[in-house]
Amino acid sequence: MSSKKMTDISTDFKKLKRLLKEVPQERQAVANSLYKELVFMARTLETLKAQIEEEGPVSMFKQGKQEFLREHPALKAYNTTIQRYGQLYKQLIDLLPRVDGKQKQDELLEFIQQ
Repeated sequence: MSSKKMTDISTDFKKLKRLLKEVPQERQAVANSLYKELVFMARTLETLKAQIEEEGPVSMFKQGKQEFLREHPALKAYNTTIQRYGQLYKQLIDLLPRVDGKQKQDELLEFIQQ
């Protein structure tokens, strides 16, 4: 993975880490656990994406005398991981306290949409 991509991931997660300070104290353990999983998943997704870009979305599969194209295993793993990543991200965001002011919502939405 290129250092630019790692820097982008690190920057995004530093912003997210700052937002986590708003999570109520009784939910901090869960929030930190979800955060760590998201960081791991982001790195995994980047690795899988690089592999798919390099090798393509399909691969040849040979079983006995049969040989055919199938979805690349990395693509299958990527699709599963990105789905779980979205679910974890939503769980983490749901831990944040509800805000009455429009400004705080805008900040969160701006971060999520990056």
